[in-house]
Amino acid sequence: MNVVSFEAQHLEGLRLQSAQRDMTRYMSQTYGTTLARSGNAFSAIKGRRILGCAGVEVIWANRGIAWSLLGDLTPSEMLAVHRRVSAFLDDQSLRRIEMTVDSGHAPGHRWAGMLGFKHEGKLQAYTPDGRDCDLYARIN
Repeated sequence: MNVVSFEAQHLEGLRLQSAQRDMTRYMSQTYGTTLARSGNAFSAIKGRRILGCAGVEVIWANRGIAWSLLGDLTPSEMLAVHRRVSAFLDDQSLRRIEMTVDSGHAPGHRWAGMLGFKHEGKLQAYTPDGRDCDLYARIN
């Protein structure tokens, strides 16, 4: 697996995991450019396949929002991506990093805990189509 700086066009080559597939309609060049502008993001690539993209967008001093878009990964690929994301988060100088997880995505909730995030509450009707999400935060 190679890790490279995130570029907007990486979204074009990413086939999202089933739990995130509804995000496909929002993955425009504009969305990718917005994520790339944060400058604090990377893509995991295996051969020509984009495994996933992740980053932290700084909202203000000492607060950021973590994001990730992942493909359908084998267990060994997920382990490699997890290790890279974990190290990436450990390197952040932000005091507070937040993330949201779709309320119905149990593996996402487990992953949030494995990355050191603590559950803070439910965000009702959070997504564009009205699904609930859960808010997690990691305090450094």
